[in-house]
Amino acid sequence: MQRILITSTEAYSGKSGICLALLSMLSARGRSVAYFKPYGTMPMSIDGVMTDKDAYYMNQQVTPPAPPIEAVCPVLKTRAFVEGVMRGTTDDVRSRVVAAFEQVAQGRDVVVMEGPVDVFQGTAVGLSICELADLLQARVLVVTRPSGVEFPDELLGACGCLGDRLAGALFNWVHPSNADFVRDHVTPFLRRRNIPVFGALPQDSSLASVSVHEIVDALQATVLSAENRLEEPVEAFMVGAMGQEKALRFFRRKGRKAVITGGDRADVQLAALETDTRALILTGNLPPSSLVLARADEIGVPMLLVDMDTLTAVERLDSLMGRTRIHDPGKAAKIRESLETNADVPGLLKAFGID
Repeated sequence: MQRILITSTEAYSGKSGICLALLSMLSARGRSVAYFKPYGTMPMSIDGVMTDKDAYYMNQQVTPPAPPIEAVCPVLKTRAFVEGVMRGTTDDVRSRVVAAFEQVAQGRDVVVMEGPVDVFQGTAVGLSICELADLLQARVLVVTRPSGVEFPDELLGACGCLGDRLAGALFNWVHPSNADFVRDHVTPFLRRRNIPVFGALPQDSSLASVSVHEIVDALQATVLSAENRLEEPVEAFMVGAMGQEKALRFFRRKGRKAVITGGDRADVQLAALETDTRALILTGNLPPSSLVLARADEIGVPMLLVDMDTLTAVERLDSLMGRTRIHDPGKAAKIRESLETNADVPGLLKAFGID
């Protein structure tokens, strides 16, 4: 049984998507696979069982029968867990992880494991990436998201602590302006230090999109029109606080967007509706005019009414963008396609002992 442990250098580097792509690829190659997340940080309840949100979704994607969800993510970071660790009343979490792993791995050819978001996460409970690699006797793939002309210090730090447990590195979400630097400078720099690099996956804005429905949930908004269009993807946010003529030129700069503006700004709202707008977010709890509402309904653009000011709405929405949401079959397929196209998949699998 082969073990693939995937970690990253920072949050939102895309390791969950890489895990999902590998599970799909290995399953298509006839391997019996399982997913394991030793330490979860996104608690949710399923039929009275607390688990991690991503772990629950991933577990549904593996070849049936899926392992019990309580085994797939044996340690969950909740307030009660943190307080128990601080008081010293929590049991040995490392033994819990090993027992759960053995249950998940039983009868499987490959277990894909999702590790911490960086080198330090999980240190307080003995579940940092370097400790996990030894505990689970696994080699590690480090996923990193480069930005600008910078030294890969975080990546070097992670690779340094892993030693012989390191399988290699994979660049993800590489902006076109940074692709040449990563290929011509960073990759050779790492390889001279005996750090294998398996490829660089380019940035794809569609993978970081959010649905209108997710916006509704984040803002606790009231839907005023086009309730049947809440699954539309939104790739950008724009704030409308100008006159109608300037607004029209401004809104034409971006497509597939949501526009945030005051509920009393009918001129801005109408301008936004003349461009590729997927949702109108009206702040201040001010409902739109009947004219604007009728136009939005006619062309199928949801209007969302919120009881907060524009700045607060922008701050909440800002946290939604910039990360890939894997709970979407279309996105999962695109991540796998990107991995197969832009990475040395045979070399990556060989590093984990998989022919």
